[in-house]
Amino acid sequence: MPFPLIAIVASSVLTIGYFLSKEKTKKVFISFYSKEDSHYKNLICAWVKNKKFDFLIEDFSTNIGIKSSNQHYLKRRMKGQIEKSDYFIVFIGDKTHSRHWVLWEIEQAKLLNKKIIAVKESKKHKSPKPLLNCKTTWVYNFTVQGLKEALKV
Repeated sequence: MPFPLIAIVASSVLTIGYFLSKEKTKKVFISFYSKEDSHYKNLICAWVKNKKFDFLIEDFSTNIGIKSSNQHYLKRRMKGQIEKSDYFIVFIGDKTHSRHWVLWEIEQAKLLNKKIIAVKESKKHKSPKPLLNCKTTWVYNFTVQGLKEALKV
C-alpha cells in the first residue's frame, strides 16, 4: 500500500528541518600571544576532540613559528588562513594589546570582513586598538558555552 501524500510531505519537512537545525562546523582562525596565551588555543582544540562538548569548529590557524626571518612568507600564510576562515577569534591576555603579530592579524581579519570574536581573559586587560570601534563580539567568560553563543552571531 503506497504512503499517503501527507505522510511523504511530513517526512520531507522533518528531514529538511533536521538538516537546517544541525549545527555546521565553523571555520575559525585563532589569534593569541603565543608566549602567554597558547593554553587557550590548546583548550579549544581539546574541546573539539572531546565529543561531550559538541563543539564543532575547524581550526585554520597557522602553526608557524613567529621567529622566522621571512616575514613576507609568514604574512602571506597567515592572511591565506584568515581568508579561509569564517570567524576570527582573538584571545586578549595581559600583553596582547601590544603584540605586533596579533595586531597585524586583527587588521587582516577586518580587511577581509571576518566576524571577529574577542575573548578577554580579564576585563582589566587592555583591548588592542584595532578591535575598538568595529563590529566585535566580546566574550568575557572563557567557556565552551560562551564561545558557542559568540559563534552563533
